[in-house]
Amino acid sequence: MARLTFAAALSLASLAFAQTIDGTQANATTVAPAVEEVQADTASSGVTYFPFESSQLTSDVIANLTDYNLTDVSLFDFDDADAAVEKRTTLSCKISPTDKGWPSRVVWDVLNLLLGGALIEGVPAAAPCYSNWPQYDVAKCAAITAEWENTTYQASQPLGIQYYVFEGVSCLPPTLTRTNATCTLGGMPSYVVKATNVAQVQIAVNFARNLNLRLIVKNKGHDFKAKSTGAGALSIWTNAFSSIEYLGSSYKHVPSGYTGPAFKIGSGVEALALYEAADKLGLHIVGGNTRTVGIGGGYSAGGGHSPLMSMYGMAADQILSMEVVLPSGRFVSVDEKTNPDLFFALRGGGGSTWGIVTSLVIAAYEKKPVTTLTYSFAIGDVITEDAFWSGVDAVFAKFPEYADQGMYSYWSINCIFACTFAMAPQWGNDMDTAALTNLSAALFDDLSAVGVVVTDAVYTDYDGVIAAIDGTWPASTEEGGVWNFNTASRLFPRSNWENATLLAAQTAALRTSVETAGLILGYNVKAASNPALNQTNAVNPAWRETLLHAMLGATWSQEATPADIAAANKNLVEMMQPWRDASPGAGAYLNEADINEPNWQQAFYGSNYDYLYQLKQQYDPWGLLWAPTAVGSEDWYITGQIDYYPTQNGKLCPK
Repeated sequence: MARLTFAAALSLASLAFAQTIDGTQANATTVAPAVEEVQADTASSGVTYFPFESSQLTSDVIANLTDYNLTDVSLFDFDDADAAVEKRTTLSCKISPTDKGWPSRVVWDVLNLLLGGALIEGVPAAAPCYSNWPQYDVAKCAAITAEWENTTYQASQPLGIQYYVFEGVSCLPPTLTRTNATCTLGGMPSYVVKATNVAQVQIAVNFARNLNLRLIVKNKGHDFKAKSTGAGALSIWTNAFSSIEYLGSSYKHVPSGYTGPAFKIGSGVEALALYEAADKLGLHIVGGNTRTVGIGGGYSAGGGHSPLMSMYGMAADQILSMEVVLPSGRFVSVDEKTNPDLFFALRGGGGSTWGIVTSLVIAAYEKKPVTTLTYSFAIGDVITEDAFWSGVDAVFAKFPEYADQGMYSYWSINCIFACTFAMAPQWGNDMDTAALTNLSAALFDDLSAVGVVVTDAVYTDYDGVIAAIDGTWPASTEEGGVWNFNTASRLFPRSNWENATLLAAQTAALRTSVETAGLILGYNVKAASNPALNQTNAVNPAWRETLLHAMLGATWSQEATPADIAAANKNLVEMMQPWRDASPGAGAYLNEADINEPNWQQAFYGSNYDYLYQLKQQYDPWGLLWAPTAVGSEDWYITGQIDYYPTQNGKLCPK
């Protein structure tokens, strides 16, 4: 066991004045990180721990701290969820920096000693742009502003996120926010644990739970609804869990019976790094089309759609096992034999809800070629309005066939000026130009028959996924650090294509929306059945019936007030109602849906919700992990919010 000490004494009030260990002042010389190095082969999953997972907080560590005759060791001790349920008392608001119960600076310093120096005080990334912050520096501000909308930059910052609107837009570079804006910490965390081992995660979890602090988790910060932010919170930043290990081409995962290529990845691995590692081995993995998304974070936890999903299923389906720190602070393995209920929930039941995942084992596949097709048509001198919409109908009519061919079609309709349909692109997995040309011939014949002649069709061959992503969505097109939009979405079921009346109602709803709002985006995909995997999980059941994931947005100017944003969001909710009416009983994609979605429990989780809510109470009776629209989030609220514009800038309180 490593040298283990803890400087705690007396009461929280006393901690502000005296920190001792066996009578000696606590400091970096006398206090070592609270960690035990366990054997890498002791995981109950049977999958060897990464080195950062072997460094754990254990009961022996807590006992060692106690042996030093210290009080308040309980601040860092584990808890038992079952016991907490039995003795559950009324929950209270999370302690905030303005409350008397907020830990003193000395207490935070002790936490930092036990964390091995991993604690970072929360400072907005744009603080150097504002003279009221000690970090004020004109030159640094210019450099920050130049990098601000780069997703890699945002992911690299302790408080950086990709979408700031639902944080509260508390501190952005002056040229990228409202005139005369100020900089406050706002909805950002007060402290961040830059986790590089499991023990640090456990210590932070226990500390936050035992002191009733708000706890949040940030991986890459890509969530549209700023779920990785929270005023006065302690944040666990998992970005550094970036290990990748190839387990072999004939890896046998004992709990599931899966045999085939697989990777073990840290939860902080970004998509690009894993794509590159797989590509070098002649493999593909199911991931998104954005390079800096963390594969093992909220992306997979929320389901995870992918250019490969029509062939292999959702990203959540690919997970064979996980290592997880629970709200109790315990570090456990999760698979279909060990903690099977959590294995269900963690795959599709949403992020920031069940625990902090540190690593995952995921299936991989033989690398296949990809061919893309782009084309467009628009209302103009040659194509009439009626012909245009007949052309859209002709494209949509092919969606069942294309999804069943394992394809992924990303399209848009833009009616800000003359309506334009753009396929950008249609993605043919395991196809070459000849195959995709042959498959598309019937569509182009149908388009010609209704008066739409496509003249800009371009076919492009790629040797695999990563080349196709680079060729289709250059890194320069990825944007972060923004706050000028909100998205809503809907999953339209295959049954709509099997009923002419339902299909007509769906088309009419989409047309009305785009003619009013100006732009819609869509993905023609399906969540393919994959007999090699366990697909019994918390992914929204609506995904299993989906052929179309469509998105509608609300936008506003850089000078928009909170009232302006609320009005735009309210309008978006109302504009989405025809979509809901055209797909009764369906749902929406959790990771790309509206934070104001009516009946979000059904829309995001479907028939799984009641069971998931039960599991939430079982594993997190303290309400430690909370995020907007997460399972159980209806039991809490953020103070000081206005209707249709909920931010994280307020105190988290139980209802």
